[in-house]
Amino acid sequence: MKPAGFLLLIPAGLAGLADAAPESSASLVSREIKAHIREGLPAYQPPAATGGPVIASETPPPTTTDPNILVLPKLTVKEKRLPSDAANHLMSPKDFNRKMRNLYLDDLAKDGPLESFLNAYTIPLFSPSREAKGRALALGKELDRLTDLMSKEEAQGLNGMYDELALTLGRRAPKRR
Repeated sequence: MKPAGFLLLIPAGLAGLADAAPESSASLVSREIKAHIREGLPAYQPPAATGGPVIASETPPPTTTDPNILVLPKLTVKEKRLPSDAANHLMSPKDFNRKMRNLYLDDLAKDGPLESFLNAYTIPLFSPSREAKGRALALGKELDRLTDLMSKEEAQGLNGMYDELALTLGRRAPKRR
């Protein structure tokens, strides 16, 4: 065997020495504590053999006065319903931006091909991106939906938000209530 082959045996020997270490140093709990814990636990009793599978709803809740048995209450977990815009939060940012860009382009297309041709191009330094315009359109639609649910006095409080949308969208801004 070459001298370099002996170097491969050194880690194996160290691993063997580590396995031979006493259990008390490797364990987090000493043997005495483990024995004390086992003394306090009831003895293991295998489950009784039954004829078939037991359905949980048919079995009555156990009533016992034995202090060693803990009966937990039945719990029902009800999941909350996701918000209506949960899909927007769960999709990737790239997909969300594509969705907002398409929303803006669809809004342009409903006014005709000339309108969509003239407004499809943006100058990045001077105008918001298509994604930002799409987000503003989505926000405007949501504000319109909410203002339909409000009284006129409550809807007047949204004027500041409508002003911000008008700066982003220009003449396509939603109408004030």
